[in-house]
Amino acid sequence: MDVHTGDPAAEIKQLQRCVNDLISVLALPATWSGGEPSQIVHTLLGALLRMLPLDLVYVRLRETPGQAPIEMVRFAPSQQHIAPAHEIGEALMHWLGADPQQWPPLTRNPLGNRDISIVPLGLGLESEIGVIVAGSEREDFPQQTERLILSVAANQASIGLQEARLLSEQKRVASELDRRVAQRTTELAAANEELRKEIAHRKHAEEDLRTSEEMHRVIVETAHDAVISMDERGAIILANPATRRIFGCDPVELIGKPMTVLMPAMMRKLHEDGFRRYLDTGKRHLNWQGVEVTAQRKDGQEFPVEVSFGELTSDGHKVFTGFIRDISERKQAEDQLRESERNLQATQAELARVSRLTTMGELAASIAHEVNQPLTAVINNGSACLRLLANNNLEPEVLRRALEGIIADGTRASTVLARIRAFIKKEPAERSELDINEVIQEVLVLAGRELYENQVVPDRQLKTDLPSVLADRVQLQQVLLNLIMNGIEAMAAVTNRPRLLGVQSRIDESGDVMVAVSDSGTGFGLELDRVFNPFFTTKANGMGMGLSISRSLVESHGGRLWAAPNSPHGAVVSFTLPAAGGSPS
Repeated sequence: MDVHTGDPAAEIKQLQRCVNDLISVLALPATWSGGEPSQIVHTLLGALLRMLPLDLVYVRLRETPGQAPIEMVRFAPSQQHIAPAHEIGEALMHWLGADPQQWPPLTRNPLGNRDISIVPLGLGLESEIGVIVAGSEREDFPQQTERLILSVAANQASIGLQEARLLSEQKRVASELDRRVAQRTTELAAANEELRKEIAHRKHAEEDLRTSEEMHRVIVETAHDAVISMDERGAIILANPATRRIFGCDPVELIGKPMTVLMPAMMRKLHEDGFRRYLDTGKRHLNWQGVEVTAQRKDGQEFPVEVSFGELTSDGHKVFTGFIRDISERKQAEDQLRESERNLQATQAELARVSRLTTMGELAASIAHEVNQPLTAVINNGSACLRLLANNNLEPEVLRRALEGIIADGTRASTVLARIRAFIKKEPAERSELDINEVIQEVLVLAGRELYENQVVPDRQLKTDLPSVLADRVQLQQVLLNLIMNGIEAMAAVTNRPRLLGVQSRIDESGDVMVAVSDSGTGFGLELDRVFNPFFTTKANGMGMGLSISRSLVESHGGRLWAAPNSPHGAVVSFTLPAAGGSPS
């Protein structure tokens, strides 16, 4: 980082502010989820101006199908309106060039009557979504923390904008599908109506003419599909008017020609061989009803058709009649539907990837909180060693105990990471039968320095002969240490009464082992119901993850964790664990 003030407290405060800003940036997708690109850009600009001491932030999004280009600029409240967004964009193009891939990481140019440092960042892997530009009059802009926050914000915005575009495309595809379904429904209704009329016409012909020949003529002449009949030689003897529309051939000119003139060249020999084989054996090798084949129009264009053939014997001679339906539009609709399904699957895969990235962002805060406490213990033991050296207290046994503590705490931090890694891989926790009082004593030793420095008096009320619990030692230490440190911090402002930290173990009314940690601090007040929510904290520098993580760990062991007011002052946080003889739920 670029913080070199020489003041550790200032450096820590600066780093904490950076971490809080990063967490706020990582939380931005939750505010714009499902929103339009303009909403995402508006939220992003406002968030960056609140987090960073910037004079202006400018965003330009490229034009996409169905979405006009977006150009937006925001200025710090202390700044006057310098120029509209399009003028800012023109100035940036003049300074930086038209290709974002060639832009320098930092440039300083005059804007109006002032000099301003410009940091451009691409949105997308190759700036295909657009660009974001941050500007400040400060000559030391950007500092490393500012560049980090801007980079993370650009990445989050890229993900959100890509998700918004995918969602927009999904809506567009769904709308197009709805339109096509409605159109097809209308067409089918019209076709059904036409068919109803045709049937009515047929019945009318039966009643009027009473002859099958006239009925056949009416049906053939009015059929929507091509109706073609051929004799035993394979020559066409009948073609209805629809043949002209489908094949582009006059029905009259087809009479006497072989049926193969309506087929592609590669299918003619197969048809002739199969037709002769059927005439010789009477056995069909193909389904004659609703088979899909390729036909050929008069101009040589090939197209898909659905064919159904029937056979009639008259005067000892066979006549074959085929109903041929042009299914080109249906095939195109099916291909478009399959393409839409593929696009939808790609969208779902991308959303899954965005979801995974969001989850990793949330996990980062949990890992930082869980590893911080054992590392704090390592620092405390290291400080103790330095004090021993400063006081010339070089007794080997004393140093050995301090170094053993450092090794143990470092190992515990490594074990915490191993547990987290096992949790990510869905590996089972390493649980064993533990004496809860022994674990409490271990944690009180770890917190001994904090208790002493904060003038907190521990009050142990540990019941003997408690049954053991089946738990992971590191996770259980984590929960206890968090509750004890919370109690110590809650009493930091207490000056008019003793600072008492109570730690009690006993058997509750259900037979579970119960541990209660109480303090005489300020209590939770009206925020009691929210203290277990992630990222909610009552501390000035808290991350809001401790109690949430502790509850999750306790519940994973089959127990429960809750908070209540302590009388007359403070709060008490309790948890239960099943005795080793029981089975965690």
